Amino acid sequence: MKRFAGVVLCAVLLMALVGGASAANKVTLVLSGWQASPEEQQLVEDALKVFAQKYPNIEVKYEPIVEDFPTKIKTMLAARNAPDVFYVDIFWAQPLMERGMLLALDPYMAKTGTRRSDFAETLLNGFTYNGKTYGIPKDFNTLGLFYNKKMFDEAKIPYPTPDWTWDDLRNAAKKLTKIVGDPAKDRYGICLPVDAARFGPFLVQSGAQFVDKTGRKCLFASPEGIRALDFYTSFKVKDKSAVIPSEVGAGWGGDAFGKERVAMVLEGGWLIPYLDNNFADVRYGVCELPKGPAGRGNIYFTVSYSVAASCKYPDEAWLLVEHLTGYENQKKVLETGFALPTRVALGDHPFFKDNPNMAAIFKGYSYSIPWQFGEHGDKVMNVLNSAIEKVYLKNESPEKAMKDAAQEIDEILSE
Repeated sequence: MKRFAGVVLCAVLLMALVGGASAANKVTLVLSGWQASPEEQQLVEDALKVFAQKYPNIEVKYEPIVEDFPTKIKTMLAARNAPDVFYVDIFWAQPLMERGMLLALDPYMAKTGTRRSDFAETLLNGFTYNGKTYGIPKDFNTLGLFYNKKMFDEAKIPYPTPDWTWDDLRNAAKKLTKIVGDPAKDRYGICLPVDAARFGPFLVQSGAQFVDKTGRKCLFASPEGIRALDFYTSFKVKDKSAVIPSEVGAGWGGDAFGKERVAMVLEGGWLIPYLDNNFADVRYGVCELPKGPAGRGNIYFTVSYSVAASCKYPDEAWLLVEHLTGYENQKKVLETGFALPTRVALGDHPFFKDNPNMAAIFKGYSYSIPWQFGEHGDKVMNVLNSAIEKVYLKNESPEKAMKDAAQEIDEILSE
């Protein structure tokens, strides 16, 4: 009886929330994010069609920002002319919360009966500041090891398993590499780009710490950090078993994998619909990342739907956030294979039993850490990318590259 009363109360509150929009002219909200892939954009547009049917008095204009989304959205927030609802990457969420640029959502969550416990705690904590909630994670991803079954079969190598170690990965990459003297036909064991976000898991697996407790001292130059960079770059520099995408005429790792120029890549769930739509004939599987000297390790990426503190229609904006992060919409996103759900109720969805590739990526969450470096995250990423590039292209030792990177990051963190 009490449960029924609670449902009725939530319904009454929900009617009250939209009442203002019903009695007056139609409320218009602007929703924004970065320029999405066709698959992601379709998911957003489909969700907005359902929202329009549910709330006919709330019009939503979807206006993605094509270039340099983080810089532009921060500028708009500072000028108080930001979209009502927009993406916030965990990578740069902290300074926006600290500066009061985002709306605390807790009072609005209470009106619709939405609980923090409905969402994965670690993900939600990335958008929490001083006990208040400033964003709802819309989905998330970790990295998995995608492998080409045909290329493994031809090389007579067993498929990767969760028990694989760094040595297993490196040995397989060597055996899968086939250099025939024709750049258009050469195939490599793995694609390891100049990308800190692909290098990150190896840091975790090596046991490296990112920063000290003060957040002002970079710890990448530790023996564990140097070991991670040495391992990551050894495939290309020492073994000649790895390439960067451009070396095989590809735009990114997923493209190189789809063209079957590499046998393995580290990517997230976004690669699954990309392969289905562009390289449907490729036979592949996905496994958890190999164990490093310190055991398992991964990183997770997540983005919230947040509301600008300057939003004129916070009640309606929350309804949009609540819809986009709701059970039904997250279920639909999960079933496309595009991303993983942040709602805990979907953690045991039958989809995972029927889709072992996505299940492998989902398992990585239990031992992953957030991919974030605070306010200067972009600069830190650039320094790490530069360290990888120096080893790849300038024959710099991993030790020197990492020590120089740590020193430069120290200066960034002290700004």
